[in-house]
This record gives sequence, C-alpha cells and structure tokens, in this order.
Amino acid sequence: MRIDTAALRLTLGYLLLAGLWILLSDHLLTALGLSLVQQERLQSLKGLFFVVLTSALLYLILHRHAQQYRSARLQLAGNEERLRLALDATRDGLWDWDVSSRRVFFSEGYAKLLGLTPQALGDTREDWAARLHPDDQERALHALNAELSEQSYENIYRLRHADGSYRWIHSRGRLLRDEQGQPQRFIGIASDITRQRAIDDSLRQAAAVFDATQEGVLVTDAEQRIVHVNPAFSRITGYSSEEILGQHPTLLKSGRHDANFYQSLWQALENRGAWSGEVWNRRKSGEIYPQWQCIRVIHDEQGRVSHYVAVFSDITALKRSQRELDYLAHHDPLSNLPNRLLFTERVAHALERSKIEELRGAVLLIDLDHFKHINESLGHNVGDLLLKSVGERLQHGLPNGSTLARLGGDEFGLLSENCAGATQAAELAQRLLRNLETPFRLDGHELYIGASIGISLFPEDADSVEQILRNADSALFKAKSSGREGYAFYVQELTDYARQRVELASSLRHALDNQELRVYYQPLHDLRDGSQVGMEALVRWQHPQRGLIPPAEFIPIAEDNGMIGVIDAWVLEQACRQMVRWNDKGGRLNFVAVNVSSRLFSRGELDQRVAAVLAETGLPPEQLELEVTESAIMEDPDAALKLLTSLRALGVRLAIDDFGTGYSSLARLKRLPVDKLKLDQSFVRGLPDDPEDAAITRAVIALGKSLGLKVLAEGIEQPAQADFLRELGCNYGQGYHFGRPQPVPAETLDTTTANEAKNSQSSTRS
Repeated sequence: MRIDTAALRLTLGYLLLAGLWILLSDHLLTALGLSLVQQERLQSLKGLFFVVLTSALLYLILHRHAQQYRSARLQLAGNEERLRLALDATRDGLWDWDVSSRRVFFSEGYAKLLGLTPQALGDTREDWAARLHPDDQERALHALNAELSEQSYENIYRLRHADGSYRWIHSRGRLLRDEQGQPQRFIGIASDITRQRAIDDSLRQAAAVFDATQEGVLVTDAEQRIVHVNPAFSRITGYSSEEILGQHPTLLKSGRHDANFYQSLWQALENRGAWSGEVWNRRKSGEIYPQWQCIRVIHDEQGRVSHYVAVFSDITALKRSQRELDYLAHHDPLSNLPNRLLFTERVAHALERSKIEELRGAVLLIDLDHFKHINESLGHNVGDLLLKSVGERLQHGLPNGSTLARLGGDEFGLLSENCAGATQAAELAQRLLRNLETPFRLDGHELYIGASIGISLFPEDADSVEQILRNADSALFKAKSSGREGYAFYVQELTDYARQRVELASSLRHALDNQELRVYYQPLHDLRDGSQVGMEALVRWQHPQRGLIPPAEFIPIAEDNGMIGVIDAWVLEQACRQMVRWNDKGGRLNFVAVNVSSRLFSRGELDQRVAAVLAETGLPPEQLELEVTESAIMEDPDAALKLLTSLRALGVRLAIDDFGTGYSSLARLKRLPVDKLKLDQSFVRGLPDDPEDAAITRAVIALGKSLGLKVLAEGIEQPAQADFLRELGCNYGQGYHFGRPQPVPAETLDTTTANEAKNSQSSTRS
C-alpha cells in the first residue's frame, strides 16, 4: 500500500498536539489544587475546548485543500482545452497506451486522420497494427517495442485510410513510468505527413535534377549576388561554387554585347518576368562562348523580387554543327566547292549589287566534254578524282570577286562580279580552257579533258537570276553545238532555239507512233568506173507543221533523250526491207549501208538485233553494211572488238564512219574485223587545194590500203574532188556530186513495221 506523506505528516502533528494537550492540561489541573467537582467540571470544559479547537483546525485544512483541488481542476481543464485546440489546429491526433491494461486511447483527431471514428478504429494495439502497410509492419512494431526502454519515441509509417489508400503518419511520444520505474503509460501525438512527404519527394527529385542536369543553373538574390550554382555551371564556366558565390554575374560578361542588349533584357524581366535568348559569355579560362539562356524573376509572398534564376546551356557544339550543316547545304561534298544553291544565292546578290552600284558581271557555265566516256570506261572512282582535280585547276588564277561552283555532274559555274564586258569574259573563258590543257594523271591514267563554256553577261543580258542561268545554259548549248572545247556568248536567238529544241524533243517521242519518220537513200559509187555499188540509208523527219527537218537538227536531240537507239533500229529494219524489194525488182546494188549510233552500239545487243532483222526480212547478210563511228568503238575497245567479231560472224559488212575525227589506236584498229574506212567529209571539203586536208586524205587512204581495207570518201560535191580521190586510190565515194539523199518513190511504212517500232521504242524508254 502506498503511504501519502502529506497525510502522514498531518496525522502525526495531530497526535503530537493532542498528546501535549492532555498531558499539559491534566498537569495544570493538578497543580491548581482544585476540588474534585471543580476538576471534573474543568476536565469536561477542557475536552470541549479541545474538540472545538481541533474542529476549527480541521475545517481550515479541509477548506484550503478544497480550494487547491478546485484550482487544480480548473487548471487541468484549461490545459486539456488548450491541448485539444492545439491538436485541432495542427490536425494532429492523440494516442495513449495504458501499458498495464494494454488498451489504447485514440483521440477523435487521430481517428479523423484515417477517416474513421474512435470506435471504428478500436482500442487495442492489434487493431492499430492491422492497418499498417505490409512493408512497414515489421519495422514499425519493432521500433515501438524498442522504444519501451527509452523515454522518447518517434516513428514514421503508413496506415490504411478508410478509402483504402495509405497515409504517411509521423508519430511522436513519451513513455511514463511509476515510482518503481516500470512503464505505466505510453502517450503521444500523430500527424498526417502524406502531403509533406510528397513535397519532400518532389524537392529531392528537383534537387537531383538540379545537380544532374546538363544545363547550368545560376541563382542570385534580389541584389544580384550569386547564392547558388549547380555542378553543370562549374563544368561549363570553369568557376567552382566557392569562387563564384557572393559574386555578381557581370563577372561572366564577354564584352560582345552593348548596353542596348542588356537594357532590352532587363525590360523583358520587368515587363514579363522572364527573358530567353542567345548570349555570349566568358569562361574562367577567358574563352568566349555562346549560351542559350533563360532568366526568370522569383517573387516572395508580398510580390517583391526575391531571386533571379538563370538556366543556360553551352551551344558551342550546336553552333559548330550549324556551321557544318550550313557548309554541307551550300557546298559540294566531292570538290568542296560551292553548290548550285550557294551559287544562285551569290548570283542573286551580285545582280542586286550591280543594280545599286552600276557594276557589270558575268556568269560562265562550264561543261566538261566527253566526261561520260571517261566515267563509264574507267569507273566512277576515276571520274570523281577527275572532277575534283578539274575543280582545283579551274580555281587557279581566278580574279577577285569570283565564285567557282560545282552545279552537278560534270557542270561547273563561275560568277565574276567584276567583269567589265565581253572582252574580259572571253579572256576569263580562255584562261579556264588553258587550265585544262595539261593532262591529268590520276590512278595510273593520263587523261585529257576539254570543256565547253556558255557566257551570260549581266545586267544587260538579264535582270533575274533565273534568266541569267537560262541564258548561260543557252550559250553553253551553242558552244557544244559549235564543236566543243570553246566558248560562246548568249544572244536572244539562242533562247528561241532552245525553246524550239524542247518542243522538238517532245514531238520526237511521238514521231514513230505518228509515222512521221522517213528513210532517204544516198547512192554510193565506185570511183574507178563511176558505177553505183550501194545505198546509204539516212533518216529524215517529216514534221506535220514544220515540214522536213534535217537530221543535224533532231539527231542531237534524239541522242540526248535516248530515242536514237529506237530510231536506228527502225532505220535498220526499213533499210533491210527496202533492199529486199530492190533485189526482188532485179536491182544490181551490192549492199545498203546503215549508220549505228553509239548508244545502240554500246548496249551490246546489236548482233542479236541484226540477226533477227536479217532473219525476218530475208536479206542476205553480205548485202548489209553497218557503219559504226570511230568514237563509239573507242569508248570501250575490248567490248567493241567482241561485238564487231560477232557481227562479222553473221556475214555483214562493217565500216568505220567519221574516221580521223576520233582518237583511234592503230594497234587496236588493225585488230578490228572491219571492211571499210569512211573518210570524214571535213577532210574532203578542202580538196584538192587545201594542203592539210590533202595530206590527211593521202594518209588515210594509204593506211586503208596497208591494212587491206576499202576507203570511202563522203561529202564529194565537186568533180575535182572525185578526180583527186581517184588518183590517190580511194575506192568509193558519196556526196551531192553523185546524188542527194532521196526517198524511195511511194515509200510506205507497213503496219507490222510500225507496231514493231512502237514496241522497240517502249522497251528503250523503260
């Protein structure tokens, strides 16, 4: 039993007072010497006095105790009310665990944390533990049991809410012990920290992003003193946080921007609270570099500026990539020269400049001659090396204000912004041609390449970029048509001619379908006795609007658009059929000659096509002579030898046309299974007076004889020419002196032939 010390002290005091009263009062009565009756009366009075006195003392004691009790109760009630209000204000809940009864009291506020009532929550630790998150049960219960040996307790765990979700609870408490030190009560408070936990998680994530981001972050206070930077800032600028904290951002200025730049920046921050843009700053090393920077203004609760936050990224690599992409977009990757896009931009700029400053300039289009032959015979690798070397050659000695560009394929463009007139442009074109005269030694090959140049002057020839380039292209076509390896200026007639050429190209594709092509025949004569030995089949085009179009006008178009192979095949068939008709009528011609274009010859199917035509028409092979140009043979001499051998095996005659205008190798010529050489009319035209033509003619005839070949001279127009050739021993001749090309009377194209021509044309187009 526990003894109340206060009550014990009061009891002992009363006993002492009562004992002293009895002893002292009895001793006094005896000392007075009173009678027995008097003593008895005084004894009663003494007892009554003692009772009154002690009663008064007891009243005073009880009254004081009641006052203290009421005061304590009022104070306790006030404390309880303040505790309740405090818990309600903080939205905390109270819990109280009676260790001896193992009952837990949960306040209404605690139950509200979980959306429950205290009755629904229960009053046992087991009810409470049943609501713990499975991942937190072991840890939370272990911490609770461990804290029974300590005075204070704090734990964080998750409890299941009435809606099924889990809430983070922060619980703090204190263990109360009795006088013997045994646990008596475990009391504390709990608060819902779910939102705070989410905020903390967000802050941790933001801190992780802040530290891990590749963008530099700079935070200043309202006075623009740097208060925080992230690791990326130090990596980009070279300044550590210790070096930069407390400094002003002006430490990073590059000096590239003027006061107006920073004034507009601060105006944007004041008006919109943010600014973003490109800025150049300086690293610790002194290097100036570009940034993309975003600055935001941070305000406090009162709306006053508290901080400035700048986020920036180093765009040095981006700038470099942009420059590289811009270079790739405006330059040819093979030659590193400007491409067509950059060339046209510079031409446009030069044209505008010429209008303002009254300057004159020129655009030159340079197209390599016979580049396709080199590219196809030696391969694209050698062709690429040649294009690169040509670009380097053409750049030598260019005047200031010039732009050389590769426009595509084997075409180059040159812009001269300070070309006073046609004379200077011609000199520049001649210089370019001279630069190409020296042979190119590439990959073990010695190569010669020439060029044709078209020149357009501005602003007199044109007032737009498109017109300048069209004019130069027209001039280029004129240069090529004039024999190549030269230059030509633009004139208005060239545009009209180019337009007609486009129209002819379109019409030519339908010429076979519409039966507009005709075969004309020119006689071939034996120069010794003047007898006619054969006919050469020549194609003509009977245009429905323009009439008869000469081959010199439409054959180059057919060669460009791929129609020449179809036309050659059609002429071959028509000539064979006509030769059969002549035979049936008793004609005495030995053969009919048909030209074979380089395109048809290079396809490698000529022997099969000739065999099929001979079989279909029934013409004896020895009555067909195929004329192949020297240049077609020399494009691929080995393949040509194989094809000519196959044709010779069919029994047909073979002749080399335009001999002397190409670049034959005599070593290869002697191996070719041909019967005849055709002396080009360019050498016959000057006979007999031109000594150079006479020398060449004499040499060709002598070469033919030494190789056992017949020689035919074409383009004979004068009797003196025929006599001179006869004296030199030339075998055959043709030209206006013997007869012009004429159609066969009542010449028709039967339906079978027309359909076969259409099929052949479709095959070639595909």
